[in-house]
Amino acid sequence: MLCLLILFLLLVSIVISLFNRKIGYSLLGIASVLIIYQGLHCIFLLIAGIVWLFSSAFSIFYDNYGKWLSPLFITSILGMYIVLISNNYLEFLAGWEIMSIPAYAIIGLNKKIDYPAFTFMAFGELSTALILSAFIYSYSITDSIYFTELSSPLPFIISTFGFIVKMGIFPFLVMEWLPITHGSAPANLSAILSATMTLMGVYGIIKIASLTQRSIVTQDFGFILLGMGGFSVFFGALYAYVSEHVKGLLAFSTIENNGSILTGIGVYLISNGILSHFALDVTLVFALAHSIAKTGLFFISGDVEGESLSYVKIAKSLRGKIGGILLATSMSGLLPNIGGVAAWGLLESLFMLAYVEHSILSIIPIISGSIVAMGEGLATGALIKFISYTQIFKIGKTEGSTKSSIILLVGIIILLLGSDSYIFFKGFTAGAPCLGMLEGLLIVSNYGKPFGGISPLYILLLLFIISLITFGIFGKPKIRRSETWNNGEKLEEQYSSFALANNIRMMLSKLLRTKILENEVVFSADIFWEAMYSLAKAYKKFSRILSTSYMNSSLSYYIFYMILAFIIITLLAVII
Repeated sequence: MLCLLILFLLLVSIVISLFNRKIGYSLLGIASVLIIYQGLHCIFLLIAGIVWLFSSAFSIFYDNYGKWLSPLFITSILGMYIVLISNNYLEFLAGWEIMSIPAYAIIGLNKKIDYPAFTFMAFGELSTALILSAFIYSYSITDSIYFTELSSPLPFIISTFGFIVKMGIFPFLVMEWLPITHGSAPANLSAILSATMTLMGVYGIIKIASLTQRSIVTQDFGFILLGMGGFSVFFGALYAYVSEHVKGLLAFSTIENNGSILTGIGVYLISNGILSHFALDVTLVFALAHSIAKTGLFFISGDVEGESLSYVKIAKSLRGKIGGILLATSMSGLLPNIGGVAAWGLLESLFMLAYVEHSILSIIPIISGSIVAMGEGLATGALIKFISYTQIFKIGKTEGSTKSSIILLVGIIILLLGSDSYIFFKGFTAGAPCLGMLEGLLIVSNYGKPFGGISPLYILLLLFIISLITFGIFGKPKIRRSETWNNGEKLEEQYSSFALANNIRMMLSKLLRTKILENEVVFSADIFWEAMYSLAKAYKKFSRILSTSYMNSSLSYYIFYMILAFIIITLLAVII
């Protein structure tokens, strides 16, 4: 009954938004509140509902894109909701397409150049084709369109590749659909693309995994996901760190976070028992942390003028600054925010897996953990750069806005979720009376035996108390100004965003091959994208040669092909 009411509200809001987008967004907000209520028993609905609620509130003050953005925006959300409540393959696919097509239309309507919309749609359909193939095979072995237990791991493996295309995971990182698309998407669409459209990929993987019987194949596939996730974390964070594009940086950060989530899924598949439960909890907490924090950060991107971090102007306010710092620290994996809890849990999962395996295979989670740790370091640098040059250092307009209040609210929620993250780790909490920690206020990583522990609430309290003591003793910090050092670039009056990441560009110049585009946006070459582009060009050249040499409309050639085909089929018939 509640599902029908939410669907009705979403459909009505689509129609009304054609005539009055503010009322349409308000109805979407009401529907989102009901989805949050519904999500008290399903964390994916809870995450999506929170994102959509804030996105609808932000859109009321943000949307000046004409009459088509609001209905298409809400339609895309309708598709995601159908995906989440579907109980069979047909509903899932219908929701998947309803989610993707309106987003393609919005990107196309707001295009600055032609190819982002086509890139989005091309890889979106590649994702659909893989998922459809997996679902058809599932139907062939279960004889049912409803989600039922799968005896074969093949549908899970095929569909996972379809879902990770949507998540922009390595090697699908090379397709860059996330960074390319965000350059042409309004900020509210970027928020739901990054926060909830990629979340649908996570949901899809976990959904099909839950239907698939565990076997040695799924365990081995988990190791593959560990590798793909680790490399996605590293390359996503690396390209985020050197990116000068406001939304491009956030999009690469999404790839980095999705890599972490995929790594958590890998541990979940490989391990058994308590460790598997802990890894799943960590994965879901990571999805929660990423979705909500990235929503707030994309709201900030919608408030800036310009695309390059070195030249943007933004309406600065204390509310936006505090909210932005909370969001950036969470995305950087710093405690006591929820993102810090998720990053801690992921590394603990990998190290516990290495300990439990206790074989040559232990080296895989150790290497993955090392790569993830390096990526987290680069991600922290990227987010510090983003928030510094959009909220702290920039000289721009000084008046705040209602949108700043929304950013502050999202930031506070991120902090509260971190401090109360015990509720997401039921069965993994304890106390430490000898340290003064009450029962239930210590999260304990566990593989059957306790491995490590952390208490976000105590960290928050200690930060507050130590800050007060420091301020009481030393007073307000004094600002010390020094001569600008521009990290290998020519000296300027201020330390620029470009200079901040220039050390990495210089060290990895062969890999990144950085150049500055006409709009002053710095572009670092993606070697994976270039490799795929070269491969496509080589295939096109091969096809042209084949068509002109052997498919040249010559009757004698076609008769030869027919005779050859007849001989081959006859031989196959005899052999089989």
